[in-house]
Amino acid sequence: MKGVRQFLPPRQSVVYAHTRRMLDATASNYTTFAMDVAQRYLAMTAPDVRQVKLRTGEGADLIKAMENNAQILRRYMDGTVKTLPADLEDAWVMSLPEPFRGDCERDLARRRGMLAVQMPADDETAQAVGLARLAHEFGELMSALAPALADGKLDAADLPFARRILDESDDLISAVVALRRQVQALVPHSGVMA
Repeated sequence: MKGVRQFLPPRQSVVYAHTRRMLDATASNYTTFAMDVAQRYLAMTAPDVRQVKLRTGEGADLIKAMENNAQILRRYMDGTVKTLPADLEDAWVMSLPEPFRGDCERDLARRRGMLAVQMPADDETAQAVGLARLAHEFGELMSALAPALADGKLDAADLPFARRILDESDDLISAVVALRRQVQALVPHSGVMA
């Protein structure tokens, strides 16, 4: 018997789900989030390839821009507009605040069997932040594992904890890889295996 084919939800469904979670859990609303997306989109997308008419402005134009941008995002999320343009997805995901952005990036990467790893910055403070992130992610994984391992074994009874354990372990792996990249950048490339 052939395995059951499992279709992936569209990428935009993943983005919208994390956006809804963010809007429900924070003080953000469509209008403020839409302005963040618009500013990022206009800054990172060349004018000749823009597919979405997001706007910014000042004074009375700002109010109109806010209403316009919020309406555009709502139409994507409620299905009025069926497809999220590829040129808007990056700005949208990058506008999500943490931890929603990280969760969204992880889910999008996981669809292709990949890990989302944040690129380290090149300055000294990035190294200290990398270590802090590593310690934080290890703590989060231990917190996720604790209830599952409270009885000394990991079995089917621990299924309610599985998603969080997977997510936290992915975050720890990503933090280790980011820290490893920083160290790897210090190693001369003269025949040393990376």
